[in-house]
Amino acid sequence: MKNKKSNLGTIFITGISASGKTTLGKRLLNDLIESGFKNLKLLDGEETRTLFETRGLHFGYSVEDRDAHTREIAKLVFEYNAKGIICIVCAIAPSKKSREQMRQQVGSLMEVYLECPVEVCAKRDYKGHYSKAFKGLYKTFIGVTDPYEISDHPQLVLKTHKMDVKLCSETLLKKSLDYLKNGKNEYMMFNAEGKLDT
Repeated sequence: MKNKKSNLGTIFITGISASGKTTLGKRLLNDLIESGFKNLKLLDGEETRTLFETRGLHFGYSVEDRDAHTREIAKLVFEYNAKGIICIVCAIAPSKKSREQMRQQVGSLMEVYLECPVEVCAKRDYKGHYSKAFKGLYKTFIGVTDPYEISDHPQLVLKTHKMDVKLCSETLLKKSLDYLKNGKNEYMMFNAEGKLDT
């Protein structure tokens, strides 16, 4: 059963590692539940890797493997949408092509790009992945050895190095509600004060 008075869709939160994807995805899930939505599914990148492994699908971290991983997420999203479930996806998905392919496959999709400089993400990285990447210990690491390709027109850009978590969450929720309830999905970028950049 579809959520009452909502347009079924997918909210795709993307950006480099430690830009805030999982944090904002979890907060959005809780905020949408509090707003009356019931049929929701959070698909976090790392958690989907574990799920796919149980299905015999194993992905590395090269750009090619990440693209293949994104394609499998798209298939999963399509399955959930077909059951009337709104998905919140949190994944790096570094290539524009893979994100556009997901949009074409699932139909209605709101892309949210989390803008944050590599040096800021590196300071947030409690797992130490950036430090290892800077030392050359990783063959591939998005933002260090390989670029993240920014989409020409994501529906929402949040500058997570300038906006705090509370402001990012409030802005994301407002835009998501507009998208899910009213079908509004135009490009929007917000500044550090949470005001629309023009």
